[in-house]
Amino acid sequence: MEINIYIVAAIIAFLFGSSLAFFVGRNSWHNPPRRSFALVTQLAALWCLFPLAASFNYGEETNLLLVRLVYIPGVLVPPFILQFIFDVTEDRRPTLKKMILGPAHFVSICFIFFVFHPQFIVGIKKHASLFVFVPGGIFHIFAAQYILICLISFFLLIQNLRRVESKNRTKLQYVALASTIGIFSPLFHFSSSYFKWEPFPHDFFFITYSSIIAYAVVRHQLMDIEVIIRRTAVFAGLFAFVYGTFTVVTILGQEFFKSTLGWNQWTATIPTVLIITFALRPLEIFLTNATEKFLFQKKYDYRELLKTFTNEVLTVLDLQKLPDQTVAGLIRIMKLESASLLLYDKDNKIYKMAATVGAKEKDISFKDDDTLVRYLRASQQAILKDKSADKIEGEGVLKDSFKKLNAQLCLPVPLHDELIGILCLGMKKSGEDYTQEDIDILTTLARTEAIAISNARLFDELSKTQAEAAQREKMAVIGTLAAGINHEICNPLGIVRGQCEVFLLNLRDGLYREKNVEQMIKIASDIMNKVIKETDRATGITKKLSNFAKPSQKGEMEEVFIDKEVDEVMGLIGHDMRVNNVEVQKDFPPNFPVIRADKKQIQEVLFNIIRNAAQAMDKKEGRIVVTGFSENGSTVIRIADNGSGIPKDKIGQIFNPFYTTKAPGKGTGLGLFIVKQVVERNKGSIAVESEAGVGTTFTLRFPSMAALAAAA
Repeated sequence: MEINIYIVAAIIAFLFGSSLAFFVGRNSWHNPPRRSFALVTQLAALWCLFPLAASFNYGEETNLLLVRLVYIPGVLVPPFILQFIFDVTEDRRPTLKKMILGPAHFVSICFIFFVFHPQFIVGIKKHASLFVFVPGGIFHIFAAQYILICLISFFLLIQNLRRVESKNRTKLQYVALASTIGIFSPLFHFSSSYFKWEPFPHDFFFITYSSIIAYAVVRHQLMDIEVIIRRTAVFAGLFAFVYGTFTVVTILGQEFFKSTLGWNQWTATIPTVLIITFALRPLEIFLTNATEKFLFQKKYDYRELLKTFTNEVLTVLDLQKLPDQTVAGLIRIMKLESASLLLYDKDNKIYKMAATVGAKEKDISFKDDDTLVRYLRASQQAILKDKSADKIEGEGVLKDSFKKLNAQLCLPVPLHDELIGILCLGMKKSGEDYTQEDIDILTTLARTEAIAISNARLFDELSKTQAEAAQREKMAVIGTLAAGINHEICNPLGIVRGQCEVFLLNLRDGLYREKNVEQMIKIASDIMNKVIKETDRATGITKKLSNFAKPSQKGEMEEVFIDKEVDEVMGLIGHDMRVNNVEVQKDFPPNFPVIRADKKQIQEVLFNIIRNAAQAMDKKEGRIVVTGFSENGSTVIRIADNGSGIPKDKIGQIFNPFYTTKAPGKGTGLGLFIVKQVVERNKGSIAVESEAGVGTTFTLRFPSMAALAAAA
């Protein structure tokens, strides 16, 4: 038997195809796509042995017998191609499937009996360096049937490509590409017998088909193949590619040196071997690096993981950002296909998805009595899919949960004895399993995550408590305004009542008897105008109070005219000031620059400072001066009083929460604390100067609109 490129290609195709069929089909007969793929690939791999069978030197009859035996799997290939297309596309048309597949299988079984008929393969002959067969009449029918089934398969693929989701469409596109290339192997095999020309070694088309399928298995999880199959497929493909490249270069090199220099076969091989010797190692390095980069990424650095969690994740106090940052860090550092974090919702008593990348169900949640939750809470141990999960009662439900989460490992996130979250990690892109070292490191990180979640929750609750306390402070302030507001509203209402009573009394006593219609209309109009004026006055007061009482909505940034806001505040507390003999003076230059802030919050700041100043008066004639001016690109508001002042040893504490110098029950100690927070939230600053017995001055600074525009 002469060893040539066709025999080498046949051996490679057989070994590669058989390996791929074995690993895909092993323990997968319950999975239709894997089962049909394994069958069609193994049958095609056996069919690829034709050049080897035809090249034996045991006599014409023996060779013919071997060729006919090799053709037994060949005649079974067409219906299994069709079967694979139906399975991999999940075509849900049972009637169509029955109409096409049944006859296809029946015809193939019939061809098995005709393989040994003289009119199937008449004989074998050598054409150049290739052994070919002489087809008979029955073979023509087989070839036509093969082409027809391939056309039907392509038609079904195209139909299903239009209806599937985008993520599955990519997988089917690889199937279509591989199948297109794969059928060229038999077609060129047929052509070598029908036409008198020597084609390229056609078994390399089958190798290419298998390589594309292997890549789709690895890169896009075609048929959901597991890790060991992924590794085998990639490295088998790598081996076939390198070996195939070696073979092709050898043949082409031989032909070049033979045709151009007239060297014999063995001499022409020498320079080709030298070229390959120098090129093979760089090619191997390139392919290995490419495989590592795109398919089996390198092992993660656990030190970077620890550093990220301790320096970044642990310091995050925003409960909205923390889960996202945790998942993103795990995906990036550990090179995972998916990761999810579920947090416990006390109100609904469920574990809700807080952040995820790659989970099959984004809104999945688990109840307290779910198998996954019960095990993690009771054991405080990680669950590894296909290993520890197999030992747990209800492992079927558990594996279904893993599938929805697209996870390989689930870890508890415990705080003391409470399970506050679940951390779920998917497959590593390296294809490696999770080791005990991985689980130990991740268990520690899960406990760190629990501390971070607890801190973020406490901070969130504290923020809510402060906001509620601020609102209570405001409502307490509104209570102190009740007397003043009552006076401001009762005056206009008293005038309205008086005007109406006088009109009705005069009407009753007959004072309007001698008045004509026009005179009565004028009298009524005058009264109504006075009523409208006084009603508007009362409405304005109540509107100011209502607006002040409403909680401020975050983010309502707008242009604020400070001088106008001082007038608004005085409309609320003006009566109280007059009763307590406190004079308020306002000194703002014309066209005083506006600031960009939350108007309601600025009102609160001015209200608190002016009110505190008025309450600090211990003199018969108090005075508060509100001044505005510009300085170094800032808008400055200065509020000075001639009150009792603040002792030097107390001035550093006035912005602390719950600190107050007022008598018990007269204040909450939150007023100035809130003022400082609100000012800083609006990109401003606050400073205080005070001298006991002289008075206190608060200075507010905000960036002007021009300064903000320049900074932007």
